[in-house]
Amino acid sequence: MEYTLQPDERVSEGIKRIIDGKVERGIEHIDGDMDRHETVHEVRKRCKEVRAAVRLVRPVLPTYSAENAHYRDAGRRISDIRDAQAAIETFDDHVQPMAADHGSLTDETLADLRGILVDRREQVAAEQDLDARLAEVRADLVEGRERVDTLPIATEGYDAVAGGLRKSYKRARNRMDDAYDDPEFERFHEWRKRIKYHRYHCRLLRRVWVGPMKARRNELKTLSDIIGDENDLAEFSIMMHEEELFDGTTRSTLEELITGRRSELHRQGRALGERLFAEHPDELVDRIGSYWDAAQEYDPDP
Repeated sequence: MEYTLQPDERVSEGIKRIIDGKVERGIEHIDGDMDRHETVHEVRKRCKEVRAAVRLVRPVLPTYSAENAHYRDAGRRISDIRDAQAAIETFDDHVQPMAADHGSLTDETLADLRGILVDRREQVAAEQDLDARLAEVRADLVEGRERVDTLPIATEGYDAVAGGLRKSYKRARNRMDDAYDDPEFERFHEWRKRIKYHRYHCRLLRRVWVGPMKARRNELKTLSDIIGDENDLAEFSIMMHEEELFDGTTRSTLEELITGRRSELHRQGRALGERLFAEHPDELVDRIGSYWDAAQEYDPDP
């Protein structure tokens, strides 16, 4: 089911179609036979996509708070398990290559570190009973799906999405300023979440002008990946220190590498973020509103 509002459908119908499709896909992931840690990742993504859809119409959806909280809490049931797997992916994609290039740790040591992370993931999955958690999330999804047809979206047309679009963009723009004013992990983490919601909204609205909206979404994906890598490295650093996973010398070596890489990612994100969030929120909403009107009146898929 395409994650995009279509020019020939009412906004309420489109949002319900999209939510229903994403919830169904989440259930299929759980019922399928893919690796369970990959299932966790995919199900959490489906919950985030549903939340982005309801956020787009939040000013005209009286039950927004309840729906958002429902899918947020469903995703949180498996967040610790996902974080344990993400630590391994961060090690594979970033930490291990940095350490190998730097020559500061031997291949044998790096293999031992990865083994520690794998054991940690399996312990978390066992303690939290991964299959039971996924069963609980499945029940949440089934419950949420039963309400989709009756979501009380009160307005149609661009008025139904303009307020949510403005809020997601404004928050992402403001969180960028917060992050660079005080570059702590929590602020960059919050900025990344807001970038992703705005990116999802650009995807939902792509049919207003496919080329420019796709280009913006691609640049937002690039920015999200940059800040995501920064977040992953920061979380890895916090985890290894709080849990004292490795010996002190190893932690110091990795911390030096991680700090340097995070600084590079901060610089990369700033240049792209300043471009993507240059417009005042009212200007962006008016511009995309003009695209919407043109698509409705003339060519629905330019």
